Amino acid sequence: MSISDDFKAFLDNIKIANGDTIGLRYGEVTSALNKEFRDTDSKTANSLQVGSYGRWTAIKGISDLDMIYIMPAGKWEAYSDGRQYELLRDAKAAIQRRYPSTTVKVDRLVVRVLYKDFHIEVMPAFKLADGSYKYPDTANGGSWKITKPQAELDEIRAANERKNRNLRRLCKMARAWKNKHGVAMGGLLIDTLAYNFLESTDDYNTKSYHYYDWMCRDFFKFLGHVDKWRSQSLMQAMSMKPRKLSAVLS
Repeated sequence: MSISDDFKAFLDNIKIANGDTIGLRYGEVTSALNKEFRDTDSKTANSLQVGSYGRWTAIKGISDLDMIYIMPAGKWEAYSDGRQYELLRDAKAAIQRRYPSTTVKVDRLVVRVLYKDFHIEVMPAFKLADGSYKYPDTANGGSWKITKPQAELDEIRAANERKNRNLRRLCKMARAWKNKHGVAMGGLLIDTLAYNFLESTDDYNTKSYHYYDWMCRDFFKFLGHVDKWRSQSLMQAMSMKPRKLSAVLS
């Protein structure tokens, strides 16, 4: 087999195998929340798949999925004044009615739906005029925080096209390496490092599978030059959703 064939086989071996099940459960959770907050049963409207699955950088064995449920603007007054926990509680109750035998619980920022093979963390949030989202934080008496997931998703998509579809593939291969060796790196950190590596060079703008051995070599060399302070900054930024992933390093 050629180098190209080897890397095509590698990526094929790590691709998500249960996408139909994941999509089904995303849809059922969305429908439950739409029934609760909008009196509709759509399985697709008003929800946003985020995290590595939403960025299309996840691989086989993914167990942690993320979703934003977009709340109706008219519900803001019902939850705005210190009622962050009530919002999560009501979302939990709606999902629990759909999955009565599944563990569903409120965490600090999200509702966790714990299936046997993976779990979904659902964040109910209000969409703002600038495209960002205001989400509840129940810690220290409750507050509202801002996240910008759509900008992150859009930038990953655009960068992947700029780099000849190499970004998402590199993210997936790096995840497989991380899982194999138990490296303590989260998904957003991996994607941020892969993004910044490919943005730092034009060498792979037009290259593809035949050059992936070189691309992986150069990526690990890039990682070797990320100093401790910078790594800590990146780890702290893992919960951020910046306008561009490169903003994590600023």
